[in-house]
Amino acid sequence: MGVIEDFVSEYEREIDFWEAAARTASGLLETELASSGLRAIVTSRAKSVDRLVEKLRVRDRRTPYASVSAIREDIVDLAGVRVALYFPGQMDEAERIIQSTLHVNARKTFPAGKVPGADPDGSDVAASQSVAVHLPRFSGYGARHFRVHIPESRLNQDQERYASALIEVQVASVLMHAWSEVEHDLVYKPLEGALSPSEYALLDQLNGLVLAGEIALEQLQKAGDERLAAAKTPFRDHYELAEFLRTQVSALGIDLTEATLGRVDVLFRFLTDEREATASYVEPYVGLLEQDFEKRPVADQLADLMLSGNPNRYEAYSRAMAEARRGSSRRLTVADVKATAPETIAIGEFMAAWILFEALLRNLSKSSKPVPPGVMIRRLVAAGILSPVQQEELAIMRELRNHVVHGKAGEVPLTRLSEATAWLRDITATIEDRAPEDGRSL
Repeated sequence: MGVIEDFVSEYEREIDFWEAAARTASGLLETELASSGLRAIVTSRAKSVDRLVEKLRVRDRRTPYASVSAIREDIVDLAGVRVALYFPGQMDEAERIIQSTLHVNARKTFPAGKVPGADPDGSDVAASQSVAVHLPRFSGYGARHFRVHIPESRLNQDQERYASALIEVQVASVLMHAWSEVEHDLVYKPLEGALSPSEYALLDQLNGLVLAGEIALEQLQKAGDERLAAAKTPFRDHYELAEFLRTQVSALGIDLTEATLGRVDVLFRFLTDEREATASYVEPYVGLLEQDFEKRPVADQLADLMLSGNPNRYEAYSRAMAEARRGSSRRLTVADVKATAPETIAIGEFMAAWILFEALLRNLSKSSKPVPPGVMIRRLVAAGILSPVQQEELAIMRELRNHVVHGKAGEVPLTRLSEATAWLRDITATIEDRAPEDGRSL
């Protein structure tokens, strides 16, 4: 057997591994995209044997393979994930989610010097068949490809072997993915003969229709944003809430390529339970956002402002987080309760101390509108009630609180929670002792 046959034989024995690796990456991305309110169709596949053989033969004619290892270095899409976005204008946000979910080794944007009949990986099919090249009027395939690995931290013990798999993630609009599939199947078939100039022209015309369709989708997205901003009815789902937040954040001059919305699904559940899932309720809080989005996404910051010092709302938000995280229907057992009891008690005591601290800040502000805790802490320092060292300690406390509230309590040691609880009680007592007694606001 030749080198290509040897590689294909190995791949056939490994195909289940590649399918499972792609499916795992697809599941992670689908969850993260959906929770952030991005509408997309996410699919996965291992490369079909027939397509692999076609690709290898085309490339081997151009540059003959010397060994199986040379083929392994050359073929990077044995496992693939497709993200088909409803709205092409959300490409940058989708890229941020990919980068935060998976380890990105390489990134490629299309079109980039692409010739007609070229496979998205760069294979010049038309040239390999020695046919006349049709010069297109439109830009062709528009997408972003990422070569990624799944971080081990995202895998459970049974999935750890998939961390070694190199996976290609292709992101484009739903229309562009459909056109690309048609073009690939018609053009990338060396055994069926080259397309005629008329067929290439028709593919080019279809590409123009797809590009026009993408413009229409962007206009549809804008029209939906305007409707949501003016609507007085509740958001129908977390996707509508996400669209509203994108519009509001952009209006503030915040570039969404530098921001992430975060767990919009949890925020929507919370607002729905509180019967406040409306644009009129959410909008005033958007103007209070602090622009440290890498550490604190938009949805997390909004929730923090809405929860401030209110134990009932904290409880409602915890329920929303638990519902969003519920991944199985397994009943809670007595053993589960016993195993998590120390953690539950420590978290409860820490949160009780933090809520009392926030309530004190809210009372001192004497404002009918919410004032971010960070702003109040700076006012306390300016008034000489807190020292700069205590301000730094409170910044650490806020980060710890964010871990607990937004679903990362398991990363915090119980001893650390207990120490933080005692410190919060002390700093709250200190502020109460030093606060103005004449009722003046800070």
